[in-house]
Amino acid sequence: MSDSLFTREEIAAGLPARQAHTILFLIETRAGYLGSQSRQAMERFPIEEAAEQRDLAFIEAFALGRDPPRRPTIQDLERYASQWASLVPESPRLRAAIARLLGQKYPLIRRAVPGIRTALGLDERPVKQAYSTLYLEPLDSIFVARAGLLDRLRWIWAAMAERLESLPPFWTAFSLTLTETVGASILALPIALASIGPLAGIVLLLLLGAVNVLTIACMTEAVTRSGPIRYGRAFVGRMVNDYLGSTGSVVLSVGVFAMCSVILVAFYAGFSTTMEDATGVPGSIWALVLFLIAFFFLRRKSISATVASALIMGGIGLGLLVLLSLFAFSHLQLENLLFVNVPFLAGRPFDPSILRLIFGVVLGAYCGHLSLSNCAGVVLKRDPSGRSLIRGTTSAVGVAMVIYCIWVLGVNGAVAPQRLASESGTALAVLAEKAGPVVHVIGSIYVVLAVAMVSVHFTFALFNVIRERLPARQQVVVMLPRRRGRLHFRRRRGPRGGLCLGLTYLGLVERPGGVLHSKFRLDIQVDDSVHHVEAFIVDHWDEAALLNRFPELHAQGVHLALDLLDATQEAVRLRVTTPLVVSYKGAWDSARRHLTDVLTLPDDLRQLLNWVMRQGEVSAAEVSVRLGQNREAARSLLDELIEQGFVEEIDREGERLFRSQLPERRPYRLPEGVWEALEKDEENREPNEKDGGFRVPRPPALSRLGERGRFLLSASPLIMVFLVVEGLLITGKESFPGPLSLIGVIVVSLLAGIFPVLLLFSSRRKGEFVPGTVYRWLGTPVVIGSVYSLFLASLFVHGLVIWRNPVSRGAALLIGVSMLAITFAMKRRGAFGPRVVVEMRQELNETGAVRRASFAVANGGRPVEAAVQLGYHEGERRCRAASGEVPNPAALRYTIFDVPRHQSRELKVIAHRMTPQGNFEALPALLEVYEGAKTARFDLGLSRGQVLLPLSGGKMCRLKIELPQR
Repeated sequence: MSDSLFTREEIAAGLPARQAHTILFLIETRAGYLGSQSRQAMERFPIEEAAEQRDLAFIEAFALGRDPPRRPTIQDLERYASQWASLVPESPRLRAAIARLLGQKYPLIRRAVPGIRTALGLDERPVKQAYSTLYLEPLDSIFVARAGLLDRLRWIWAAMAERLESLPPFWTAFSLTLTETVGASILALPIALASIGPLAGIVLLLLLGAVNVLTIACMTEAVTRSGPIRYGRAFVGRMVNDYLGSTGSVVLSVGVFAMCSVILVAFYAGFSTTMEDATGVPGSIWALVLFLIAFFFLRRKSISATVASALIMGGIGLGLLVLLSLFAFSHLQLENLLFVNVPFLAGRPFDPSILRLIFGVVLGAYCGHLSLSNCAGVVLKRDPSGRSLIRGTTSAVGVAMVIYCIWVLGVNGAVAPQRLASESGTALAVLAEKAGPVVHVIGSIYVVLAVAMVSVHFTFALFNVIRERLPARQQVVVMLPRRRGRLHFRRRRGPRGGLCLGLTYLGLVERPGGVLHSKFRLDIQVDDSVHHVEAFIVDHWDEAALLNRFPELHAQGVHLALDLLDATQEAVRLRVTTPLVVSYKGAWDSARRHLTDVLTLPDDLRQLLNWVMRQGEVSAAEVSVRLGQNREAARSLLDELIEQGFVEEIDREGERLFRSQLPERRPYRLPEGVWEALEKDEENREPNEKDGGFRVPRPPALSRLGERGRFLLSASPLIMVFLVVEGLLITGKESFPGPLSLIGVIVVSLLAGIFPVLLLFSSRRKGEFVPGTVYRWLGTPVVIGSVYSLFLASLFVHGLVIWRNPVSRGAALLIGVSMLAITFAMKRRGAFGPRVVVEMRQELNETGAVRRASFAVANGGRPVEAAVQLGYHEGERRCRAASGEVPNPAALRYTIFDVPRHQSRELKVIAHRMTPQGNFEALPALLEVYEGAKTARFDLGLSRGQVLLPLSGGKMCRLKIELPQR
């Protein structure tokens, strides 16, 4: 009797095509997701929650079987072919079917898709033969001989983008920093420096430029030492919170909000007045156009800020500036060039009004510091030492100094200082009076690129800052594969430690009464304790089931409801309703295994799987007898089936057994009419025995806002900016350099002057990584104190002497005093104290197995030796080192560190793994920290692979990282 449940000859010819549709859907989802990530790479001031919501949108689309939020192009499929190739089965018939679907859906040019051809094996003979057998025509028929004009332009853009994004690390850092630094603020420089003359202005540009070289070097080193930037996404907010604490994070958020709001007022005014001069259309109309464009992109939820687009747009902008400078130099006048009006020079009296615009506009022109995290996220993956990053960024600021000097010499040398000083718009209007209408044409293109498009970026930053602070009660549908994925829930904001929940699907079980229940494991992290709870769900579950067992959750204000939509033994689909932040970790875009997938296996594996399915549960010894092979060979075949998701290994009373993972039950679905029942409001239900006597508290009113309400509230600052600008334009009080000067002194002094030196000072005591290039003198008290004092003095001088407007003066003095108080508060809270950092790192191969593991221990920003115990099944290995490789990493069960504390008051543990694509994800491990008689426990998978906790006493700190076993 044959071991096969069915043979290939018994399968209808359409079977490969049906499976191919599913696999192509998965391929498109993954390529679309990766493309979406790349299009946010250069987003200004990225917000973590916004990125998580974009990820969740892809997961929800996958769970509902909808098209992904962003459908990939054929260029995306080619670019990410190596990253979706693992979704393609080995079966030539399936590969042929996928190729046919691709050819029907996309214009395939043979020479343009080498990655797709490799991933699908389209150049291999078995796939060609399978295609001919299935469709009675050669495989080459899927390719087009010649693409249309639009497709050719897309391929040209894709090739150009790939080359730009493959630049050497130094040139990537240099180019991105230069294009982020030299922007719209350059149009205000000639106006701001007109009152003192171009030569004196150049001296000031060089002096403040040199200071900004120091501050961006400080910021770069702090970013390079930062684990959140290096190992995660580029969120500068997480880095600031890590180094300077919650106080620094609040200051950053307030500063970003103020900067975006005021810069948008300036940019709207500058864009409107420049376009009015060029076209004659009233500026209020142009302000409305820019507002509608920004609102459109907000509704679209994307600005496609790729590395390539940033470099290309920045390069075009620099080219236009060169052209404008040439036109200016062609009208150079010596008397304008030699004009000097510096207070106290040649007996001139001190006139504060001369300096009103200078410092703020110049400081704002050099401000590219907060975008550095985006650049670091790209460069550090290719040069982990950080050498290219620090050299590229400092060189870029140096080149920006030269560009600014050339621009000021050209414009201020061509236009009379009195005319420049009286201009309230950009310098383009007065330059056009000298150089002719061609300046209007070139200048209009420049303001569209450097003002209008950048305004959209600042709009998103302003929108996200507000949205991040609004509570939300989101509702999302997700699909959880059994044991291969976990939903994470965390509070948006709260005390260090806080609350984290994790939900894992364990499969279908039959409960008393013969009713099928979906079984889940709920992992609860509350402060320094971990709890595990099993939940059985038929249709609905909410947090009330936990309140009686864990009263502390009641104080945390947890709100979580799960509605079961359908379930099989291998996966479940849930509707989740909660005000908590939801994220997903694990496999979500991999194909679920079905009986028909057995056809894709080689004959020996297929026959073995069919036998295992009939037996139910088998041991390795039984498999060995069945196959007539030794146990090692049998175990090798079983491991291959486990890796492909057909078989799972279980522990049955101490014996290791194997069973099929293919579905054995029909899907469980909710009865008709349940959708209407689920829509009923359950917020006000009375307490009962199931609730343990607790009344489930209502979530905050703001969290009950719908998506439209949250959107309008988040967009309200943009609406206010538009109304303010319209009022200024109508009354003729608009100004481009004025707001830039205000924000330059008040906010840029803080975020691009004081913050970088504080971050450097803290990172050298708390950082997880030591860069390859470190300028020791940069972190000395003299340099740190001098730069800090310079920017702080700038605030007080403007508030006491230079500015005359009482609101501006009060704001400058308030920020100056507040910064002193905030710095003192940061010091008291330990922002500048040393920290113990323990890192555990794994590197995975293409199959997901651990190929390499290492550890590192640092104290106060420097490596420090620790006693390390590596635990295996066969025993322990001990060593004493600051870092090292882990032998036999796949068999490692736990690691124990005895770390000397010295003067450190904080401990940070990082446990993560690097995927073959170079991305880092949390290691699903358990952490125990022993300090005296106190023991703290953490689920590192829930805490995103990082835990930060205070140390109280003792000279040594012991911690244990227990790794998950296969």
